[in-house]
Amino acid sequence: MCAAQELIQSGLKVKRACEIVGLSSNTLYTPPDRAKTERDLLLVARLRSVSRPGQGYRMAMERLRPSWEREYGRLNHKRVWRVWKQAGLGLKVKRRKRRTGDKVPCAATVPPQVWCVDFCFDACLNGQKLKILAVKDEFTRQCLALEVATSMKSHQVQKVLEQLFAQYGSPRFVRSDNGSEFIAGPLSLWLQTQGSSSHFIAPGSPWHRVPFGRRHAESFIARVRAECLDVELFFNLNHARIQLEIYRHDYNHHRPHSALNYQTPNHFALALEAGEGKGNKLES
Repeated sequence: MCAAQELIQSGLKVKRACEIVGLSSNTLYTPPDRAKTERDLLLVARLRSVSRPGQGYRMAMERLRPSWEREYGRLNHKRVWRVWKQAGLGLKVKRRKRRTGDKVPCAATVPPQVWCVDFCFDACLNGQKLKILAVKDEFTRQCLALEVATSMKSHQVQKVLEQLFAQYGSPRFVRSDNGSEFIAGPLSLWLQTQGSSSHFIAPGSPWHRVPFGRRHAESFIARVRAECLDVELFFNLNHARIQLEIYRHDYNHHRPHSALNYQTPNHFALALEAGEGKGNKLES
């Protein structure tokens, strides 16, 4: 503002002076609200503290909302968007081409009915290659496991599922792609003995969608990569295990999920157990 005033005093018109310094001419005639400015600066600092790589302003706002509203009152999404953009916190969103395909049957309507499993890959700074098995409940969106090893065969997948079945109960279906680890005969037979069965995505159709367009495994793997694998540096296998477990805990306990009306997966699951979660889940 001072620069604009100096240009005006040197003989430039108000409109031209404001264009040069990138201000609206209204700024010169409207005195700044210092309280509002200070509150915006505080909001920016708090947004920085709760924002995570690969997440946008809505997720940061939901993380911040409980503590902010206890101290200062209602948090308006338009204001959050304004200060988010002004502070340069926004990330450019790559628009993905919407895929089409038949709806996949066996959509989850209660937990634990359908789990999805998939692999993703990474590497440590010491050169070790990492193979990560992700297991997710499609209804509650809980991340049940992020098991990491340098290699993982079918019997190791079965061992992980055995532990999860004992903890959460047996799902009716385990959805996966047609990877050799998932289509192995011993694993299929073991699932049948547990009252469960495999449900495979059509070959060559990773976008094969469930109702409401949810692509659970692919979407979750993308979140893990954007919010953890692309951010953290793993020194070795044990360090990777620790960091992935920290991320899994944050995902389940602290990260709001838009498909659950911005509840965390664990909060949503607990509400279901208490009989309060019915109808809370979005269908869009």
